[in-house]
Amino acid sequence: MKFHLGFLVSLFIAMAARADIVIVQNVDGMAQSGQMTIMVSADKVRTDVNSQISTITDTTTGDVTTLMHAQKSYMVIPAATSKAMRLQMAMAMQQAGGPSASPSAPVATGKTEKVNGFNAQVYTFSNGNIKATYWMSADFPNAKLVQDALAQFRKGGLADMTRGMAPDSSTLPGVPVKTQVEINGQKITTELVSAQNQPVDPGVYQVPANYTEVKMPAMPAIPQH
Repeated sequence: MKFHLGFLVSLFIAMAARADIVIVQNVDGMAQSGQMTIMVSADKVRTDVNSQISTITDTTTGDVTTLMHAQKSYMVIPAATSKAMRLQMAMAMQQAGGPSASPSAPVATGKTEKVNGFNAQVYTFSNGNIKATYWMSADFPNAKLVQDALAQFRKGGLADMTRGMAPDSSTLPGVPVKTQVEINGQKITTELVSAQNQPVDPGVYQVPANYTEVKMPAMPAIPQH
């Protein structure tokens, strides 16, 4: 099964004893166009990628459960499997002359642009066939808390998939209110719409009782040259 993964989200956390956060982003490109909703609680993250696919990440273990709503099925991807997938993907891309596993840092362009009313510094990045632009805003409310939430999100197995091929946005000042990534000429743009502190029903982090588990296919071996 094929998933189109962009560089994932900027997360906003308010100072509260129970930090349930709902984030909405616009995502356009790579076979997806529309809103993506992310719900964050203490140790769980749910991402409604679209009407067909949702993921539930246990940030303590790094395990990810993918819900396939049309089929009423789900698939569990353990953190160890995600790590093995990342290593295989990196090896395959290097053998094909793709991006380096040790990319250089993003470069500040010196330009400032407004994104949804926020002043943002523009950074660019290039690594083989991967190019990216980051709009980083220091004006975003509770920027430090957003960065901390991003660190929590990166504990997820799927969020680990691009590590080593793209920079960690937490190394840049501010909050990524917009990103644009180009892979082999295909672009995906992600823009932060809203982030609100509101209660999230704990049930959204559970697999529905009428969903059936499907096993993850075995990973193909990478040819050695």
